[in-house]
Amino acid sequence: MTFDEKLDLLMNITKTSNSLLARNIALDASFVSRLRRGVRAPVESAGYIPAMARYFSRICSSDYQKAALFEAIKTNSSIKPHESDTMEHLILNWLKEKGPDNPNPIDSFLMEVGQFQFKRNAPAVEEAAALIDPGPIKDVEMFYGVEGKRRAALYFLTLVSQNKTPQTLLLYSNEDLSWLSDNPEYFARWSALMFQVLKNGNRIKIIHTINRNFDEMLTGIRGWVPIYMTGSIEPYYCPKTRDGIFRRTLFIAPQTAAVTSSSVRDDIKNTANLLFTRQEAIHALQSEYQDYLALCRPLMRIFNPFNPGNYLETLAEFEAEKGDTILKTNSLSNITMPAELVSYQLEHLPNSAAESLIAYQQEKTSRFLALLKDHCFTEIITLPALETILQGRVVMGFSDMPNGTPVYYTPQEYKEHLKNVIKLLKTHKNYHVHLTSDNHLDGSMVYVKEGVGVLVGKTTSPSVVFAINESNMTAAFWEYMNIHLQKIAGDKSDRHATIARLESTAAQLKEAAKYRSR
Repeated sequence: MTFDEKLDLLMNITKTSNSLLARNIALDASFVSRLRRGVRAPVESAGYIPAMARYFSRICSSDYQKAALFEAIKTNSSIKPHESDTMEHLILNWLKEKGPDNPNPIDSFLMEVGQFQFKRNAPAVEEAAALIDPGPIKDVEMFYGVEGKRRAALYFLTLVSQNKTPQTLLLYSNEDLSWLSDNPEYFARWSALMFQVLKNGNRIKIIHTINRNFDEMLTGIRGWVPIYMTGSIEPYYCPKTRDGIFRRTLFIAPQTAAVTSSSVRDDIKNTANLLFTRQEAIHALQSEYQDYLALCRPLMRIFNPFNPGNYLETLAEFEAEKGDTILKTNSLSNITMPAELVSYQLEHLPNSAAESLIAYQQEKTSRFLALLKDHCFTEIITLPALETILQGRVVMGFSDMPNGTPVYYTPQEYKEHLKNVIKLLKTHKNYHVHLTSDNHLDGSMVYVKEGVGVLVGKTTSPSVVFAINESNMTAAFWEYMNIHLQKIAGDKSDRHATIARLESTAAQLKEAAKYRSR
């Protein structure tokens, strides 16, 4: 069992609430909630773990509670209880016992992106959304506490969904978001309404809070991935430092309604949540939001089939920046494709697609070679099975751009691309290739440049790319990919062994072509 599962079990057995445990061990209730949900991992030397053991040993007093605890420890632990063990000692050792590693938040994010498919909402979810009826709404309605915040948010989205004129919603909250994520049934209802709002043609501007713990921030963003995929969201962040003591929520639909609330730190259980439908109040809150938005920067740009935008321009800008680079995609990269092969393939694409690629391709190689003079460029490549190449089922690199047209290598074309990769390895000491059979990032792309930004996305149809240049997220992805490289290659890679393997694959393709031509 993981730490959060153990803590949740102890709290359920003893009927302990987040706030009750927090009071007894001198922590914030919101922090307890994060530990219990697995959003925050405990620090090994944390003083609150012994405090938890003392509290639970004192309150876990009935026979059925002890029996349930002993059964959990016996079933899900390597710890063997002894008669001499006190209850406190037993619980402390159990909580401190190493559990299975929690997934890296970036792994979870990439998995969420890589496996995403556009699916119709389940009927039950649609029905749940349809059942929400706020009834008559006054100019100002007040809702209290966590349940009040949930009801205010649903009423807000319902009013927006009933307005047939599309508008841009303005969303911001740095309050504790457990009200949204802790209840799966509520979250399903909220999501169904949000998708209905977007389906009606509305758009969203959202200001994310990035001064949270990175794990929490990415977990929060991951929850928005299905909505990001619609292409109807513009995410921002404020680079200014804030103390995080006074928190604020602003949900504004300029033509319809607004919700606002305030809290101190993470305590939302006693907050007043106000729902306004009076235009003067909505306009005042909209002005406040716009003043804050003026201090913000785009957190990411999102490109997908519904909103392909100027992806190639963004890609060209990214590649023109100088810095050490790591790239992992599902195929040989477009940046190492030989010019002759690119020109040939462009002739076979629809005019609209070919025209947008020509300008990018003309500058691509010169930018790449200029980068290699002073900076390292490292590719992580998974070679497909030989039979897959021979059957013409390997997709070319530029096919994975948003709204791209799938184009597949012939065996000869794949061999030519391999030969160009080999040539680059032999002539440029700053170009590196790591071959791997590890496909845990299958279906996703990570293209990160140290100190510059990261392009991350889904390479299978329907493709999507997130372009991010926020410094903390860039640094996190850079560190993540370097750790991934260490797992693949250890302290150093064997360039000669890599070249030999690539040459072997090219030779096999050549022999197969001869055999098939007989």
